[in-house]
Amino acid sequence: MTLRPALAALAADPAATSVRRLWKALTPEERVAGITACLTDDEDGWVKNRTRSAVAAALKFRPQTVATWPRTKIVAEAARLPIDDAQLLSGYIVDLHLGLRRPMMAEFLDSLGIANENGRIDSEATVVPQQDADGIRTAADVIAARYPREDVVIYLLTLLLQDNSIWGGAADWLVKRAHDQP
Repeated sequence: MTLRPALAALAADPAATSVRRLWKALTPEERVAGITACLTDDEDGWVKNRTRSAVAAALKFRPQTVATWPRTKIVAEAARLPIDDAQLLSGYIVDLHLGLRRPMMAEFLDSLGIANENGRIDSEATVVPQQDADGIRTAADVIAARYPREDVVIYLLTLLLQDNSIWGGAADWLVKRAHDQP
């Protein structure tokens, strides 16, 4: 499987990846899934309010108008519009994985010996040390053999964006192996 061009460009130069660039590289379906998962996990309403505000600003509508829309319409609009809120986009991207790709995440973390609950690391109970490049390469190869290559690439880019000091070794795998045929 060949990576779509926008994702291939990010994998070839992971240091140049930003939350906005990764968001733009996602498919419309991935964006909808990430937004939906993030809104579902929104305990205090922060994501809902920021999403409504971002959609309203992009459309030049009043936030009160967008607040009357059904959730499906807000999600669809947020997925297609140019949202510039990096913190909000980061939440969508992270929840794309937490909502749909937990088995892949769990397998990756298990391969590294990192305690997790179905792919989620309890940051209060677990301190994740800097991971060595060889361990990350091995774990990435394990999941790349079982899951769609694009999902693996998006996950590793997300880890780099979350904390490059811990996951920096993922850049090596992305540059060397992201384009390999499974």
